[in-house]
Amino acid sequence: MEPEKPSTDIPVPQNETLKGSIYHECRIMFDYVLKNGKQIDVQQVAPLEQDEKTLDSATLMGVYNYLAEQVKPALPGTLILFAKNKASINRFKFLGPLPIVRQFMMLCILSLIALILTSLSGLVSIDNIQMSMLQGEGWSQAVRFLFLMSAASVGAGFYALFEMNNYISAGTFDTKYSSTYWSRYVLGIVAGILLSELFVVFIGPNEQTKDSTMALDSATYLLKPILAILGGFSASLVYRILNRLISAVESIFTGSANQMIAQKKQEFDLQNQANEQQLKVTSAQNLLALKATLIANKVPQSVLDQVDAALGQIITVPPTPAPTPVAPAPAK
Repeated sequence: MEPEKPSTDIPVPQNETLKGSIYHECRIMFDYVLKNGKQIDVQQVAPLEQDEKTLDSATLMGVYNYLAEQVKPALPGTLILFAKNKASINRFKFLGPLPIVRQFMMLCILSLIALILTSLSGLVSIDNIQMSMLQGEGWSQAVRFLFLMSAASVGAGFYALFEMNNYISAGTFDTKYSSTYWSRYVLGIVAGILLSELFVVFIGPNEQTKDSTMALDSATYLLKPILAILGGFSASLVYRILNRLISAVESIFTGSANQMIAQKKQEFDLQNQANEQQLKVTSAQNLLALKATLIANKVPQSVLDQVDAALGQIITVPPTPAPTPVAPAPAK
């Protein structure tokens, strides 16, 4: 039996105290900073040379805050998860540094195997892959849906792994968002099935594909699997398509209602203008009659001037606002 080789990984202490936990996290961050070639102030990390029992909490927290700034944008919690994964004895840890990564990795592998196996089945052919959900029947229809679901699962899993890989590479992955990836995976499968079946109207039967010698002349039979993969990869695409369809249907009804409101508003404005004009005419006639009466009674001219001023305010047309000057175009 060969002797065990010494491990370079930082051991994960069991049943550690709060102070011991902070000390252990500082050692993990210090190891990360060294491996990434970042500059370190020796005085700031010198307390780590002492035993954790001899360190006071204030000094240890100062070291922790300093190292937390040095490892940015990586998160200390993510680095701790990586360290625990290295120290674990899980036989599948080679698939990824975190359990959720390994789960999605296995899921993508199984989805790809299911996609290949269903495509090898005689129940999935060039003819029935172009059928809609109401045209097929029996076991062949179930296998066809399993084929499309496998394609959508491949797309959804690929998206999840791609997103997680970006965060893991930067060390910013947060496990509290794990449920988000699973819900996005389920939405991707639903979106892939909907997208491949909603667009079946654009996939007409192609006579060339019925002849095996001319099957390669047209690839319309690949459109549904491609749409299933795209829907799985981008569930938001299907959401935008459905949202746009809903907006188009709503515009049929809201458009006519808006037109009626605009027409009623225009009629109301015209009626107000007519009433205002009629009121001005009546007021002007009354003032003219009053002026004639005052002239007959030989009132002073100052009183007549006041009547003329009031009459002028009624019949005066407001000036048209001057057009806004346009700035000259810059010289080329």
